[in-house]
Formats: sequence, C-alpha cells, structure tokens
Amino acid sequence: MMKIKQIAFLLAALSVSSLATAGVTPAQIEAARGAGTLDQAWISGATAPTKSIYEGWVKGCQAGTGSIFTSQATSNTSVTPGSLGNFVAYACTRGTRVSVLYQTLDGGSLNAFTPFTNGTKLARVSYVGNASCTKLATGYVDSTNTANNADVYKGCAQTGAAVAVDASGVQTAANKSANAAALAANPLGPQQTVGGFSDVEPALFSATIGGGNVSSFGTVSNAFIGQAFGVAVSTPLYRKLQEIQGISESGSSFAPALAPSLTKGQIASILAEGGAVQTAESWFPILGEDDGEKVIVQRRVDTSGTQASSNAFFLGNPCLGSSQLLPASASTGNYQVVLNSGSSNVKTNITTASNAAAGSRYAIGVLSLENDPTVENAANSGYRFIKIDGVHPEAGDVANARLAAASGLYPFHMEMKAFVANTAPAGFQRNIVGTIVNALKNPTAAACALLPRGLTLNPDGGNSTCEAGVVKAKFTNFGNNCAPAVLFE
Repeated sequence: MMKIKQIAFLLAALSVSSLATAGVTPAQIEAARGAGTLDQAWISGATAPTKSIYEGWVKGCQAGTGSIFTSQATSNTSVTPGSLGNFVAYACTRGTRVSVLYQTLDGGSLNAFTPFTNGTKLARVSYVGNASCTKLATGYVDSTNTANNADVYKGCAQTGAAVAVDASGVQTAANKSANAAALAANPLGPQQTVGGFSDVEPALFSATIGGGNVSSFGTVSNAFIGQAFGVAVSTPLYRKLQEIQGISESGSSFAPALAPSLTKGQIASILAEGGAVQTAESWFPILGEDDGEKVIVQRRVDTSGTQASSNAFFLGNPCLGSSQLLPASASTGNYQVVLNSGSSNVKTNITTASNAAAGSRYAIGVLSLENDPTVENAANSGYRFIKIDGVHPEAGDVANARLAAASGLYPFHMEMKAFVANTAPAGFQRNIVGTIVNALKNPTAAACALLPRGLTLNPDGGNSTCEAGVVKAKFTNFGNNCAPAVLFE
C-alpha cells in the first residue's frame, strides 16, 4: 500500500510539474478574461529590437508559462522572436494574473507614434483567448536561457490589414477605415496601442507623416539600447570594390578584415538626391570606371527607423536643417531607387541583384546588424556588409556584431527610444513599456553576452553588470541621435 501511495504521489507531482512548464493556452486566457484576471496591452514600432523586447517581457513572467501567437503561416518554420512576422502576441502568467502583450511591427519605428499623431489604425493578431491557431509540436527553445522558452501558435487570425500609405506617406483613408472596422469587430482584444519602441527619436521623422514633436501625445524616453547598422551590398559589387582596392578574396569567403571600405562621404554620394553618383547615373565616381552596371539603391520607406537612421547618419537629415535628401523611387534609367517596406525586402532584392545578369548586379542598402547573411535562407543571403571609413561592423565579433560599435570604433550606431501615450490606461497598460525598458537595461551578468546580435547597452542606463566596450557602449549621445557620441566610461 505504501508503494502505491508513493507512486500516486510521484504521478501527482509529475502532473503539477508538467502543468507548471506548459505555456498559457487560449482557453486559459479566455478563462482569465471571464474571471477578471486578464491583463492585455498592445505595442507597436521598431522591428530590430523585437527579440530583446520579447526577452524584456519574459523577465516578468513565471517560468514555463510562456506562449507566442502569430498570424504567420504554419508553413514558415521560424520559431524565434523577431522572425515570426509583423503581427504577434506574447502570453504568460505574471504574478497571479494571465497577461498578453500584442505587438505590431508593420511599418517600423514611426508606427510607435502614428496611432496618436495622425490616427493610423494598425492591424494586430486577433484576440488570442479564442484564437483559431495551430500549436506547433516544437516551440521556441532558447538553449542559452530556458526562461525564454515558449509554446508557439501559428496561423492565428489577424484583425486588420498591413498599413497602406498614399503618395504623401500617410495611411490611406480606405485602409484606415477598414482597419478601424476590423478592430471594432474584435472587441475582446485591445482597441488601441499604448505606445512602443523606435530605433530613433520621432524628431528624425517628418511631421507630415506623423513624426516631429510628439510631446502633446505622450512621453518619449531613452530605451537605453543601442543598435548598430551596416551598409549591405550585393556580392558582385562587394567583389568589384575589393578588386579596385587591391584585396584578393574569392569563393565563399567574406572575412570582415578583407571587406572593402567606403568612406562616409562616398556612401552619402551614392545615396543623396543630386549626389555625384545619381548625377552621373554610373558607379564611375566610386569605382573609377563604368562597366555598364546600373546603380540600384535598395532603401526603406520613410516610416522606417532604419531609413531615418541612414538619413541622419549619412545625409545629416533632418539634423542639419537644409540637409541632403534621399531620392524617391525610380525604376528606370541607370540610377534606380527601390522603396522597401521591410528589411526582408531589402535582403531579398539585394540577393536578386547578386544573382542577376550583368548590368543589374550592383545593389546597395542599409540594414540593422541583427541581420546576418550567414544564417539566411538562399533567397535572402546574397548580401555582405562593407567597412565604413575602414572599420567593419563585425570586427572582432562576427557572431554578435557589437564589439566595434560598443568600443566606439564603428560609427553607425543609434540609440533607441520608448514611447508611452497619454491615453494609455493606468496600471498594466501604462506600465508595460517601462517595465520592459527596465528589464532590458539591467540584464544579469550571465545574460550580458546573450543580448541579440547588433545591440548594445547604453552606458548611461545604470547597468553595472556588462563589460563596457564589449556589450555596453563606451560612448553615448544621450538619446540625441543628431549629436556626436561622447566618451562616458
């Protein structure tokens, strides 16, 4: 009888353990709503720090209760936060309450602000308490930090459509009306974002599209996270630049030490409206020869934080007032500009150029360093980062791509912002952005090396656990990305 009791006790313990490590389910979310113990909030904005934002969220969760929901198709095998599409939600148990954070990445950084500055109506994952999703057999497993592990649900219903903008860069009336109606028809989920995250301050976006001074709509604060960006080129252009610079490398080898280099001024001359390269409609000003290759600039749309970062860093726009502009879309002639809604589009189009026939092989664009061509699929892997003024963004740290930026050697490094709207309801919704920021800026010593690729901690955030010049930046511009960075420690 004693053995039977012991077996029963062990089985009961195993059952409790299994439940403790199971992610929150849609049924549990709905039950919490019915019981009045459900918290929900909705954020939007930058795509680059998605994995970090997820990890900041997880730090407030009970271990083993995490679930991720996405409208991404089940045919896509990605399970890692940051690779799950533009419409996601995270759920877990926080304290005694079930909590859900919806995140919309569509349109990029500016859309942290536009729901308030110009009334943009974003889409989101539909209320996940009754979601028609497919739970994957294998969820997200983080071998470096099991606290991040989560069940993953895909193919979830989506409320609304991706933002469509008109020629002026603001949401079309039809798209806004349709998304507003869709949200109203999904009343159990949040009806409005509470704010979000941006690669840069709103002042680096034009007020005509929802940027500028947003102080009347909410509070902008430093997120204490830095993001390194790189200049990506097609592999034929990469090899051509090496050739004219006397660098010998071939095959599948792309060592950062042997990467070709362009000066900041040369890159500006490629990107600027009326610059030497656009005027010549030729690579001659850069290469010293014209071998019949078109100049193909793969830029981002104006709502993108990556684009705002590029504008500010290379062109002084809008930092210098009457600064240079980036050309608008141009699909004909020998100087072509393509506007891309997402980084994935930039990668795909540069890869297409890498595999194109002679005459269309030389493409250039800007990507955040979270992007890594060595782990991309074939459709997105045909790009490589070059040096800026002789410094490669992956120098000394190919895997994490942050040492050069953290030490101050690599210059293309921007500091992120957090935004909380004045209309965010008190409690969980008003506090969640700040809660995530506090979690991000103060990782444990063991977690310092696990910061996602291309990201650094700002030195003025109060962190004392991460090494300066390796994970934590030595320099800061104190959140003013138009200002020069100064040595902090």
